[in-house]
This record gives sequence, structure tokens and C-alpha cells, in this order.
Amino acid sequence: MKGAAGPGAPATGRSAWPTGDTMPSPVGTGAGESENSPRGAVQVYFAALRSGNAEQAAAAFTPDGLAAVQGSPTAEGTQALRKLYQETLAGEQAGKYQIHETRKLGDDRAFVLATSEQDGQSYREFFLLDKSGGGWKITRYMSNQEV
Repeated sequence: MKGAAGPGAPATGRSAWPTGDTMPSPVGTGAGESENSPRGAVQVYFAALRSGNAEQAAAAFTPDGLAAVQGSPTAEGTQALRKLYQETLAGEQAGKYQIHETRKLGDDRAFVLATSEQDGQSYREFFLLDKSGGGWKITRYMSNQEV
């Protein structure tokens, strides 16, 4: 997907990512992942990207969710998110995704920091999630290319 984020470190050799509550880990294939945790909700989103499923990618968001993806206009709301992913996903994706940090911000809000690599480009990905209907959904997402 154009604009999906990727791993890397600055030229100084120091990691660009703070140590969070969780250790960095690659994201799996989607099997066994669920929306019952912020991390699981992001893994479900990444699995949708990997499979090229625009409907599932859009469904990972709240109805008023917003995505600011580098190289694309900001998409807000289910219809705009669906259009964004229909335009940017072209079949299965070979991207690599890694979650670096997951933080709960109270009982019903969370932050997830991830990186990805797509077509040789590295990206950073920031997620705000809300607990919705017993599960977690992405409410705000931003992705930009590392320099």
C-alpha cells in the first residue's frame, strides 16, 4: 500500500523508537488476532492490508475514523476510508509490519506505534484507538515516510 510505514533508524545509529510497554515484534498473518486489545486491532488492520482487502481495512476504523496517509488526501468516515483503501490496495501486499509500542490511555483509549516497509520504502505509523462495542477500533491513523 502506498504510504504504509516501515522500520529503520536515524543516521546516528540510535533507535528512533522509545521503549514502550511491549517489545517490538513483527505482525503475524492475521490468524488468531482479534480486536480485543489495541495491539490485536492493529494486527487485524495490517492483516487486511497484507491480504489487499479494502473492506476489512476500512472496517478496522470507527465510523468517524480518520486516516492521514502520505501521498493521499486525508480520509474521514467509513465511505472515505473505503475509497482510500480501494484506491491504494492492489491485491495482496508484501509489506513488513512491526509494532513497537502499545499504550493504554485510560480504559477506552490507546496509542500504538508501528513501522512498516513497502516497496523498499520505510514508514512510521501512529494509531489512536477507542474501545467500541467491546472491541478496539482505530479512530485516528497517520503514516509518513521515514527520512
